[in-house]
Amino acid sequence: MEEKQITTMKDAQRLLKFFAERNNWKDIPNIDKFDHLHEELIEMSQNLRYKSEEERKKFVKENKEIFIDGIGDLFFGTCRLANQLGVDIEDAFNLVKKEILAKYNHKNPENNLTKK
Repeated sequence: MEEKQITTMKDAQRLLKFFAERNNWKDIPNIDKFDHLHEELIEMSQNLRYKSEEERKKFVKENKEIFIDGIGDLFFGTCRLANQLGVDIEDAFNLVKKEILAKYNHKNPENNLTKK
């Protein structure tokens, strides 16, 4: 049976909530999830540390699976953390997106996304 592909952040968050409930995991604020996210970031950054820009580009290109797995783990963990904290992940992203884009004075970057 083919698994349904996740197409929104909200879908991912709901899936992880269901997964946690099914496995009797408590979705309560937990320092372990912060540590897990930190470990994932360190694992990826260690592959690029002390390399020149060209070496980093080459390493990423030749080892893309390391970063695909790492980003997947980060997103999985971030969804779990959002559930533990009772935060809607899409609302949080949209709030920060708005603040960051305003801070760096981008003009309607969302319009550029639809032109591709």
